[in-house]
Amino acid sequence: MDISVNGRKERNEVTKGLTNGHAINDQSYKQLNERLEQIARYLEQELTGKQQTIIEQRQEIKRLKAEINRKTSVISELEGQLNQTTQHTEGHRQLINKLLNDIAHFQNDIDWYKRTYERRSIWGVLKEKLTKKK
Repeated sequence: MDISVNGRKERNEVTKGLTNGHAINDQSYKQLNERLEQIARYLEQELTGKQQTIIEQRQEIKRLKAEINRKTSVISELEGQLNQTTQHTEGHRQLINKLLNDIAHFQNDIDWYKRTYERRSIWGVLKEKLTKKK
């Protein structure tokens, strides 16, 4: 059955579905079909390549995440060591300050002995010792 649309006659649906509106032996139809097949193959190749790229990138992401986790644990370990070293350093600093204070006290004691026994006369020292015993 032919249907007229805008003055053109159309083939019936069965014929139209089989030949797509063109004769099967039409050379331009074959060229178009070959070109469409080439495009389909090209798109399949592109899709395969892109899927492979996605797989490789996922693997790289996993590797990088593992590397980040490893480095994070190393950093945490180093921070712990740094805190421990800081505490030891503070303890050593306090000990050094205490020892320096002790040295200053001993130096004062030495100066006192020098003043008392080296710079005084022997009679003054004896007089002081005798007066202390009484």
